Amino acid sequence: MKIDRDKRGLTNYSTLKKTGVSEVTRRAPVSFEQELTSKREGQVQYKMQELLAEIDKVNERLRKSLTINDLMFYKKLVKDFLKEASEQAFLVNQQRARSRRGRSILITIKTIDSEVEQMIDDFLRNKTEPTEVLEQLDKIRGMLVDLMI
Repeated sequence: MKIDRDKRGLTNYSTLKKTGVSEVTRRAPVSFEQELTSKREGQVQYKMQELLAEIDKVNERLRKSLTINDLMFYKKLVKDFLKEASEQAFLVNQQRARSRRGRSILITIKTIDSEVEQMIDDFLRNKTEPTEVLEQLDKIRGMLVDLMI
């Protein structure tokens, strides 16, 4: 068997001439750690957006009928959202080695947590009207959106 080492005939077999195939280009060099951090932040942001969408769905259900089961589910979703936000604050704090931003996020998380607890306590004790609960839900949602920014 003879192997042809003549490279002149290789131009006929170029894959770049085929349609739908693009050439691979090099980007600016990025460290693995930067790439991993970028992907992780994107994943956390996506998960927080999904949780916020789920919170909005429960919020709409609460607007139609205010039940303790929906309020407890709302509380669970807010806790999950706050957990993600605190992990994100830890990642940002660890990556940038700054405590100012992380500290403000943790204070906001405590504030949101206490607002949810207060809302549920007031609802269980029948202290609040449904409109007041809905106002608190909107206030809490605003704070959650602020955490994402």
